[in-house]
Amino acid sequence: MAEEYIRKQDAVDNVAFGITIASAFNRETGERIDLFANENEELQKAIERIKGLQSADVVPVVHSRWIKTADGAECEKCGREAVYQIIDDHWQYEPFCPHCGAKMDGHREE
Repeated sequence: MAEEYIRKQDAVDNVAFGITIASAFNRETGERIDLFANENEELQKAIERIKGLQSADVVPVVHSRWIKTADGAECEKCGREAVYQIIDDHWQYEPFCPHCGAKMDGHREE
């Protein structure tokens, strides 16, 4: 199964969204009581653990497809010529463009 990666800041923001700032006053003593203090403390600990995780060295996947031309095919992304390989005695296009690194899975970049 392929690894899934997320930005640390996105994880921190989502955990921080759960921190609730709420308080009440004790009518008898007039003292302010922080509600959800224990839960907020645990969420803050989770944020610190996320910040302490080692970052992965990843880059976004670039998608493209081979476009047929009069001479063969070219990468839709960079326009360079397709590279072929023999698989099971048949010529097939490479699954990645060797020129720009695009993954040839037929998806179009927006």
